[in-house]
Formats: sequence, structure tokens, C-alpha cells
Amino acid sequence: MEKKLKIGILTKSLPDLDPWELSLFDQLLDLDFLEVALLIVDGRVPAEDAAPKSGLGRLWPGNFLWKWQKSLEKKLFKAFDPDPSRVKALFEKTPKISMHPIRKGFVDYFEEKECAQLEPFGLDLILRHEFNIIKGALLQVPKYGIWSLHHGDNDVNRGGPAGFWEIVENHEVIGVTLQKLTPELDGGKIIEKAYYNIHWSFTKNQQFVQFSSIQLVLKNLRKVIHGKFALQDSLTYSYPLYRSPGLKPTLLYLLKFYREFSSILFYRMFESKGENLWKVYLGKGDFIQAPLFRAKEIPQPEGEFWADPFVFEKDGVRYLFFERFFYDKKKACISVGILDKGKVTGITDIIDDGAHRSYPNVFEDEGEIYMIPESCANTRLEVYKATDFPYQWELYSTAFEGEEVADVNFLRDQDGIAWIFFSKGFWFDLNSDLYLYQIDSLKMNRLIPHLQNPVIIDARSARNGGKIYQRNGEYFRPSQRNVYGKYGFGVNINKILELNLENYREERIVTATPTFFPKLTGFHHVDNHGDFYVIDAATRKK
Repeated sequence: MEKKLKIGILTKSLPDLDPWELSLFDQLLDLDFLEVALLIVDGRVPAEDAAPKSGLGRLWPGNFLWKWQKSLEKKLFKAFDPDPSRVKALFEKTPKISMHPIRKGFVDYFEEKECAQLEPFGLDLILRHEFNIIKGALLQVPKYGIWSLHHGDNDVNRGGPAGFWEIVENHEVIGVTLQKLTPELDGGKIIEKAYYNIHWSFTKNQQFVQFSSIQLVLKNLRKVIHGKFALQDSLTYSYPLYRSPGLKPTLLYLLKFYREFSSILFYRMFESKGENLWKVYLGKGDFIQAPLFRAKEIPQPEGEFWADPFVFEKDGVRYLFFERFFYDKKKACISVGILDKGKVTGITDIIDDGAHRSYPNVFEDEGEIYMIPESCANTRLEVYKATDFPYQWELYSTAFEGEEVADVNFLRDQDGIAWIFFSKGFWFDLNSDLYLYQIDSLKMNRLIPHLQNPVIIDARSARNGGKIYQRNGEYFRPSQRNVYGKYGFGVNINKILELNLENYREERIVTATPTFFPKLTGFHHVDNHGDFYVIDAATRKK
């Protein structure tokens, strides 16, 4: 076995770790290429707490309201509570060293003499989960530096609290920055960033980005092992250093929070109204150059919506496969009909097993026709094979048992190598991560994960929004743009630049939003065929 990556952790005591830190430490134990060689703790005597404010200071509105709101949201949105047993065992058996840096304001300065005690451990890197701004010799000890997660995009948000200012300032997403520390607060060398859709509660934002960004750390630990570790400089920062909010931003946040909270309560009281009504549209030409306002709505029956359209042409007939949702049954099945002259006829439900179904990606591979519908409700990936196209299908293979797998795209590249692209569910979210696997065949007896999984961690472009298609020898991947707290904010077309087991790169060619017709509320899918395309878009159900 190759030499393991030796890491140290600057850590609080076990009872003081946040739930997401417990989860991260627990997942580190599953990495066979890594050894937690040392725990580094603060050996200084804790300073006495500052004297509490008295009199009117305690009643200052910004202070009182902010503390009251935080307390309320912690009760409303309880964090996931991981099992601490394995981390407890880690803390009991792993060597510990106490360090005593010199505190200067918000800076902890580590002298060379004290850092010398770390040399025998041969640390490759250190993860920071304790101490303030770190300066001094400690920054030079590990080969790959000290890594720290800043739960914010350090181009626009340095400081905290995480997940609050993004709401107040109406950001489209919340960034997370994994950085190699330098003496500058949240201005270290960039290892990688991730971006997540925003929630109307800062507590929910915090919890989600903290747990979700664990994958950012694990991904880059794997990159170190495979020699793919790289750094970028932080860019000019022209925003203030964000701190705990005062009265004005607190009031603005409360206005946004309770407005959204009230609308959700109202929606639940009148659930039959206000729902998104998804419709399918047909347009001429290549989607990338198309004026979308010229697309024509395909008529559909009352009491249902259609979404996720895929066209498959066989023997000169165009078949439209789509998600068919019935409002009275509150579920969706997969249906097919013949698309001709802007209408769909002969509609037949072809996969209707009681589970919610969507994204019926139909394609041909090696002379057979297959479909991979979304099967999150069955917590696995399912491949169907046509036995009597287009109406008869049989379950052909399954994979990823026990996992929520959404919106699967299949691609056999120009070298004949087969790939699947999809999102995985985490904390009721399927929009942030794109996973890529090389497969032996659609039997999926052999699944090889991409070295950099998830290859994209960005709600603005990760989730598939239609099948991958080829033009002039190049591949294009439609994807969803889920921002501003919305699902289905828009669609991107991304050109795939590099695809192999070590690297994946794409560039965004175009983004389209639901502004091409009046009163649209969503847009999240395109199936492009060069001389025509089909899309879905939503309006508010009356």
C-alpha cells in the first residue's frame, strides 16, 4: 500500500464540536488513503467571559432581536445529530499536543520553538477547527498547508455569520471557500469553491452549507493523493468585513423571514391554489440561437401538468416522453405520445408503479432502446429496456441502492466509453452536486467513480436539465440554474471541454430564464435536436 496522507486537526474538545464537524471527522475515518496522525488542542487557560451588558445595553433592539431570532430558528430547524461514537474513539487513541500561541487581538501567533514539537509527526496537511486568525511558524509546518472552510464566497463575503448576509443582500447563492490559510482573514490561497442555493432562513443556510461542503474537503483530499492539488490566489476584496448584525440588517432580515414564513403557511392552507403548472413547448431551430418567445405551447388536458420532455424519433415518427403529474392523485408517471404538428396524440402511461416518476431520458445504445427515469422514490438508479417500443418496457438493471439519484444522463463518447451523469440527494437537496461515473455497460456491473466527484458543486449549473447532445463533434450538457431560493430558475447549455476519469471541464455557452412569456414562474428543462427543441416552463396554477 502506498504511504498514507498524514493529517493533523486543530480541534476543540469533543463536546464543543459542531454537528457538521463531527460528521466530517467521522467521514475522514472512511478514507483508506488517509491517517489522522495528530490532534492539536488549545492549551491556554480560557479567558474569562466579558462582563455582560447591563441596563439599556441588554435591551438594545439589534442585539435583543438578533439573539431572540437565532434562538427561535434553532428550535424550528434542528440540526442533524450525527453518531459521535467513532469520533470519540478517534479522540481517545490519537496523539494530542497542546499548543499555547500568543494572542494578539483576533490573532493567534505560533512561535517556531513551539511548532518544533510537530516535526516528528510528518504532517502533510492540517485541518483548522480551532484557534483564531493563525500567524507564525505553524503556517509553514505541513507540506500542503493548513486548510480551512470559510462558509462564504471570499470574493464577496468575509466574516460572518454564515448564511445571513447573503439573505439580507439578496445574493443568488451562498458560496463556500476551501482555502489554504495565509495571515489574511478569509483571504488565503483558494483550493476550491462551492455554491449552494439560498434559503430564507439563515439557520437552514448554515446547516445546509456546513454539512454539504464536507464533500468539498473530501474531494480535495483525494486530489492531493492523485497529484491534482492546485491553488489560486484570492482576488481583490472590496466589501466590508462582515460581523454580527446590528439593528437595521436585523430588521430587514426579520421582514424577509416572516414574509416567506407567512406565505408558506398560506400556501399550505390553500394548497389547491398557487401550485406551479408545468407545460411543454415546441420551438423551431437550435435552442442556443432560438428566440424562445416564438415557442408554441403543446395543448395538454386539464387537471395535470407535463414536464421533463424528451423526444425520440423512430421510423420517421417523433415520440414525446414526459413526466405526467395528476393534481388529484398528487403523483406523476411516465407517459408517451406521438408528437406531430404541435400536438401530442395517443397518450399512454408506460411507467406507473405508484412511485413518483420524472425525467424519462430515452436513448439508443448498441442497437437497443433504453430509458433511465428519475427513481428517487425507490432510492436507486433504474434502467429500463424497451421490449415493444414505445409502450412496453422492462426493468433492465439497477445501481446505487439506498441512494437518491436524480436526472440521469447517459453518454457513450467518441472512444466508445460509457458514462453516467447525475445528482445525489442530500438533506432534501438534489441541485448542488454533479456526479460522474464510467460504466462497463447499462447493466452497470462495474462503476468507476470520477476522481473529482462531485465534479461540480454549484447549484447554478450542477443538475442535469436535459439529455446530453452532440453538435459538430462536440458535446453539450443542458443543466438547471437553481438560485435565489428557487427550483427551476433557468437553464444553461454547457459545452463539455474535457472528459476522462481524472478531469472534467465544461464551459457555459448560454443561460435562459423564464422571462420569454408573461407570468412564467419556472424553467428547468430543454431537449435540443438542432432543427427543433422542446422545453418545459411553469406558470402559477389558478
